[in-house]
Amino acid sequence: MPYPPADDRLRHRLAQRINCHVDTWKLAFFIAGAVVDDPEIRAELDRIAAAHAAGEPCGDRNCRACFTAATAP
Repeated sequence: MPYPPADDRLRHRLAQRINCHVDTWKLAFFIAGAVVDDPEIRAELDRIAAAHAAGEPCGDRNCRACFTAATAP
């Protein structure tokens, strides 16, 4: 089976990043699950994705994609 599983890719990717900063994989996966399941976070991810898909800046001052697009020659 390929990793991360296609039906839970976001949770696994977040857990991989979080795992570097916590004691156990189980805790990292728990935190990632809470982030993925939060409706406000999901709405913000959807808003950012929609802005980028429309070729518009998302308005996040820390967005690497928007910064790169604004400074590209």
